[in-house]
Amino acid sequence: MYISIWEIVKKLYEHLSEAKSWTLHNPGGIVLKPLIVGAGVFWLTSCQFFSDSEVLSEEDATSTYQGRITFKQPDQSFVTIFRWLESGSSFQLTLRDRLALGGVRVQGTESHATIEYSNGDKEEDVDLDDWIESNLGISLPFKEMWQCLSLTCKLIDEAKQREYDSYGRLEQFFSNQWTFKFSYKEKDPASTTLKKLEMSKDDTEIRIFFSKFEN
Repeated sequence: MYISIWEIVKKLYEHLSEAKSWTLHNPGGIVLKPLIVGAGVFWLTSCQFFSDSEVLSEEDATSTYQGRITFKQPDQSFVTIFRWLESGSSFQLTLRDRLALGGVRVQGTESHATIEYSNGDKEEDVDLDDWIESNLGISLPFKEMWQCLSLTCKLIDEAKQREYDSYGRLEQFFSNQWTFKFSYKEKDPASTTLKKLEMSKDDTEIRIFFSKFEN
């Protein structure tokens, strides 16, 4: 199963366009905007966007990753805030814009999921393979990519070329024409906590910066 993370983010902005237009023309927008930006620093504000119906809670997750994703191409570049939760076959990915004006949450299993937007729209019992094919196209390994953050995954095992740092930790590998590069937080041979994951293919660059990394 393959998915372009950025295509999800683009859908987020499409759903937010109407809401942002209202904010910019609302007389109180000038006052509210700094408050919203400040609130966006804290991940707990995400509870204001979505219902309480979670497939996976943070307490039950065996892997939790949080931070920001940057996307860059010659004609566009964007940033989104993210949180990824995973336990077994269940996952939850939440994406927010930097102003904390809204977001999108994708949660479920490898084959079926619920997609919920902060404006109230929801797609339930979605077959992700069909949804990705019809809405997002084929680009970047999705579930497998997140599994690789533990440095043990099918993509790494099947990679024909792997490179390691001076501590013997995996630093770079190549899969499906994508280059994956890991940067670690600690200069310690025993540390596998990631600071950053960089992915590139042709003129597309995606970087994931981690403020929380638990697995």
